[in-house]
Amino acid sequence: MEPVLDHLLGRNTIKKGRYIKIGDKEVEYHPRFRLILHTKYFNPHYKPEVQAQCTLINFLVTREGLEDQLLAAVVAKERPDLETLKANLTKSQNEFKIKLKELEDSLLARLSAAGGEFLEDTALVENLETTKRTAIEIEEKVKEAKVTEAQINVARENYRPAAERASLLYFILSDLSKINPIYQFSLKAFSVVFEKAIQHSAPSDDIQQRVMNLTDEITYSVYTYTARGLFEADKLIFLAQVAFQVLTLKKEVNPVELDFLLRFPCKAGVTSPVDFLQHQGWGGIKVLSEMEEFKNLDNDIEGSAKRWKKFVESEVPEKEVFPKEWKSKTALQKLCMLRCMRPDRMTYAIRDFVEEKMGSKYVEGRSVELFKAYEESSPSTPLFFILSPGVDPLKDLEVLGKKLNFTIENGKIHNVSLGQGQEVVAERALETAALQGHWVILQVPSGR
Repeated sequence: MEPVLDHLLGRNTIKKGRYIKIGDKEVEYHPRFRLILHTKYFNPHYKPEVQAQCTLINFLVTREGLEDQLLAAVVAKERPDLETLKANLTKSQNEFKIKLKELEDSLLARLSAAGGEFLEDTALVENLETTKRTAIEIEEKVKEAKVTEAQINVARENYRPAAERASLLYFILSDLSKINPIYQFSLKAFSVVFEKAIQHSAPSDDIQQRVMNLTDEITYSVYTYTARGLFEADKLIFLAQVAFQVLTLKKEVNPVELDFLLRFPCKAGVTSPVDFLQHQGWGGIKVLSEMEEFKNLDNDIEGSAKRWKKFVESEVPEKEVFPKEWKSKTALQKLCMLRCMRPDRMTYAIRDFVEEKMGSKYVEGRSVELFKAYEESSPSTPLFFILSPGVDPLKDLEVLGKKLNFTIENGKIHNVSLGQGQEVVAERALETAALQGHWVILQVPSGR
C-alpha cells in the first residue's frame, strides 16, 4: 500500500473551524467520502494494521461454491417445487432457532428477576412449562424438517453433474486471460449463457437422460459463446483445455500422462539412435519408457526401426495405425507418443482427439452466426466487433436488420462513424434509440 494513503486509511482527520482537514497538507475532507481499493492478486496479503483500518471483502469464487450456486439455479429451473421447499425449510429452521432463543432469554430474564422461592412464582412456573412444551414441539419439527431436507437433497443431487460441468467451464474461461488480457468473462454473462442452455436442452422424462442433455447443452453453449470471442489461434487451446479438464473430471485420463503431454519433459544429453527421430524427441521417448504403460517403447523403436520409420515419416501419422501392440493404446497415450515423434502434427492430432471424445460439432469449421449473437444480446448487452483489416460486418448487420424490419431507410438503424466532433451525433442517436428501441452502430476508426 502506498504510504500516501496512510492518512486516509487511518482517518487521521482534524477539525479546523467549520471544516474537517486530513493529512500533513490539511486537505479538506468531506464526511461522506468513501475509498474503495481493488486488487487483482489471487491471494493478497495485508499487514495487520491495514486489516484493522479497512473492511476487507473477498469476492473470490471457488469451484465448490460456484457449483452449489449453479446447482440451485438448475434445480430452480428443473424442479422449482424442490427449490421452493428447500428455501421454506431453511426459513422455518431459522425461525425455530430464533423462537428457542427468545424463549430461553425470556426464561432467564424471569429467573434473574425472581426473588425468594421460585416455585411460589406462578408466572415463572407457567413460563417454564410453556418453554419446555414449545421446545419439545420445535425439536419434533426440526427432526421432521431434517428428514424432508435429506429427501430434497437426494433429489437435488441428481442435477449435480450439470452444475459441476458448468463450474468447471467457468474456471477455464477465467484462465483465458492468461493467454490474452482481452479475454475477460464475467460471472453474470456466464450465468445468462448457462440459463439459456438449460432452456434449449432437449427434454426427457428420464432424469438421467435429462441431466446428460443438460450437461451436453451447457458444454456446447459455453464453447460456442466463448469461441466467438477468441482469436482463431487460441480456439484450439481453449477447446483442448475443455476436453482435457472434462475428461479429468470424469476420471477418464491418467493425470501423469496428461502432465507429460502438456509439459513434455525430456531427458537432456541423449542421442537418438535412429535417423527419423530428433534428439529432443528421443529424450521424450526415454521419459515415456519409464512409465509402466510405455515400458520398452525405446527398445521397440530401436528393434523395429524400419516399421517405426514408415509410421513417423508418413504424411498424416495421426491417422495411421501405430505399430504392433502400441495400436491398442488409449487416445491420450497415442498423443503422448506422437508428441515425441511428430510435434508438427500435434494441432491436427489434438483436433482429432477432441472430435473422438467430445463430438464432431466441436471441431467443425463454421463462421459466426450473427443472428445467434444477436439472440444473446439485449438492450443492456451490446455487441462488439473486433475487426481484422478488410473485414466489415455492416453488410451482415443490414441483412439481419431487413429480416427484423430495422433498416437505415426506415430510420431504425443509426450508423455513426466516431471521430472528431461526432460525440454529439452519437449521443443524440443513443438517446433516440433508447427511447424508441432502434439500433445504433458506432464505428470506431482503427488506432483509437
